[in-house]
Amino acid sequence: MLRYLIVISACLLSVFVMEGHARCVIVADSVTHAPLPNATIFDRHGNAIAICDSNGKMPYISDSSYPITVRYLGFNDGLVSASSVDTVFLKENFSELPEVVVESRRHKVMHILAYVREYSTLTTYTDTVFLFREKMVDYMLPSDKNVRFKGWSNPRVLKAKSYYRFTNGNELDSVSDKSNYHFSWSDWVGMPPIEKLPEKILNGKCSNDTLFGKYSPTEIWVKSDDKVTVDVNVLADTASRKWVPNLSGFFRRRLDFENFRVRYRYADIVADAVSPTDLTGYSFNI
Repeated sequence: MLRYLIVISACLLSVFVMEGHARCVIVADSVTHAPLPNATIFDRHGNAIAICDSNGKMPYISDSSYPITVRYLGFNDGLVSASSVDTVFLKENFSELPEVVVESRRHKVMHILAYVREYSTLTTYTDTVFLFREKMVDYMLPSDKNVRFKGWSNPRVLKAKSYYRFTNGNELDSVSDKSNYHFSWSDWVGMPPIEKLPEKILNGKCSNDTLFGKYSPTEIWVKSDDKVTVDVNVLADTASRKWVPNLSGFFRRRLDFENFRVRYRYADIVADAVSPTDLTGYSFNI
């Protein structure tokens, strides 16, 4: 029986959560000082070891893991050299992926190109395989649902490079760019649906809102000028699965997810809804 812990993002991230709590360290925006929820922590060796909570609070990190790297979609990485800091400020990265609009006489199509970086871990009873993969993908989104051309909302791989690190039961390591294992969720988490903004943030220049599901907060919306970020806890409510429609088959097969969070980042929002045409990046961890 295999046990999976897999993560992707427009920086794609795999996460192990460590137990324990010490001093309160917050990850925040360097300009607004607003906490950044669910930022991912990497140790001195580049291994994903923890994830911040919905308030940007960092869990306990052992001194042996420092210096650590903090990553958050849309922001430059933050390097923390010691455990004595109280706040880790990240600077926003304004670079955006290109968009190409392809038009014909019959219908209009949006062609989106994206760069993907993925960190994934597969564990069996005797071995551990760590994957680092880079790839270029694209999406083809029709603007009219009535046309015959349906396009694709899942990422289509144009080119990819993969690197694997194998660790056996004797803790012996080996590295290769080839493997018989293929494990990746990036083929299934695609473009999100069109969603209306919560009324609480519609008219505010800098505002936020938290929507609660059946079990816990399911959506955290943050608006800053014309930029919007939404963090989704897919497991908080069955209605949250609408954000990942292409994974509906996995839920029907009763695959057990222990953690499933998605983050979408939008820009140039002038209407009362966000759509794939406004998307500048997305990430998820499972």
